[in-house]
Amino acid sequence: MQSILPQHALSRLAGRLVECKQPVVKLSLMKLFLKYYDVNLEEAQSADLNSYPNFQSLFTRPLRAGARPIAKGGTVLVSPVDGSISELGEIKGQQILQVKGRYYDVADLLALDPKKENPFDNGHFMTIYLAPKDYHRVHMPCDGVLTKAVYVPGRLFSVNTKSVLRIPRLFARNERLICYFDSPAGPFAVVFVAALLVAGIHTQFAGRITPNAAKDTVSTDYPSIPFAKGSELGYFCYGSTVILLFPKQKAQFLPQLAAGQNVRMGECIGELR
Repeated sequence: MQSILPQHALSRLAGRLVECKQPVVKLSLMKLFLKYYDVNLEEAQSADLNSYPNFQSLFTRPLRAGARPIAKGGTVLVSPVDGSISELGEIKGQQILQVKGRYYDVADLLALDPKKENPFDNGHFMTIYLAPKDYHRVHMPCDGVLTKAVYVPGRLFSVNTKSVLRIPRLFARNERLICYFDSPAGPFAVVFVAALLVAGIHTQFAGRITPNAAKDTVSTDYPSIPFAKGSELGYFCYGSTVILLFPKQKAQFLPQLAAGQNVRMGECIGELR
């Protein structure tokens, strides 16, 4: 059914709806959202619905100071988001595990030539799904310097569990933004994967990236913009997925982490080597 839906048109319509400032519309959306999802507004900077100009501002709400302590240590990796781990582990050559028995190529995800080596072959990855109830801002897993961002147009399949199980190469087919960084341990990447009804991806370094009418991949080099561990990188305007990529032998995740486990932004998920 998702294949025949006008995915981008529906997502643009959702964007206009969530940005509506008409009090009856925005408050109705907010109350429905809070009724059906277990959202903890006590963590937000404001628990007053009237303080939010539209539904989107509630959905992308910032948290109060201290709500997400950042694990300390120069080599400590922290979760960039609140969410549920879809999969994690080693990249088998170029093959990333989407779900048990289903793989896709890291070169496809990054829109690279599969015949050429890239720094993430045989590396490590972690895929984290953000449900609608989750805090939707994306933060840095470690200190890094932004060197390049690549926008890749694509489909907007849902990224919920059922879709991940049934749709081949889902993350490499959806619209996405790939952020490349340098760190003391080498390069790493943070991939924002858009999805059905995601009204936009915003970044701290370039503003709003999607929705984008362009049908071509757009690569932008940046003059080494530094980001500290735990600092905000951007946010989704609706639930979606973030994928972390590290080169071979450059990152080690905590052995107790497993698919299906919830993580919170700022907590330790491993270390850089």
